[in-house]
Amino acid sequence: MKQVVYFSGKAKDLPKFLNLLYNVEGKIVAFDIDNTLINVNKRLEEIGYSTVLYPNPELTDDFWTTVEGTSILLGAEPISSSLKLLTTFLNLNAEVVFVTSRSRELKSLTERWAEKYFPGIEVYFTKEKHQLDADVYVEDDPVQIKQILTTNKLVLIPRWPYNLDLFETFENAVYYNI
Repeated sequence: MKQVVYFSGKAKDLPKFLNLLYNVEGKIVAFDIDNTLINVNKRLEEIGYSTVLYPNPELTDDFWTTVEGTSILLGAEPISSSLKLLTTFLNLNAEVVFVTSRSRELKSLTERWAEKYFPGIEVYFTKEKHQLDADVYVEDDPVQIKQILTTNKLVLIPRWPYNLDLFETFENAVYYNI
């Protein structure tokens, strides 16, 4: 029997979520990596960086290509609810792709990571995620979410303090608990 994730969001969003599950077969689901699939924020906090502001102005693209930055990315653990969601989409025969705003300098590292833990899932690198034209997005970044919502596509949003309730009034935004 295929595992189906339980819904861990607001009751008002349950019908949208169930509708997605019933209709996700054959759809393209663009799944963000950092702070959506893996908990980079936890690693940052453990070593003293603030995650209150997003993005943290100290953490530029150049930071992530340093030994410290790549070590944080590689050491980040999966977010349980997001991992269950990803597994559910795969079990329901959706086409899942990873999409990340990471620097192209991290392309090889990111692709090796994806192939090791999620073989066969393609990784796309872009700061314009909404242009991928996926059917569903799973994303934490408020700027990306705002752009995606302009395309009228469904966005599943893991709850973080920096995106909390910003998109509650949007019909195509569904928050879930991490």
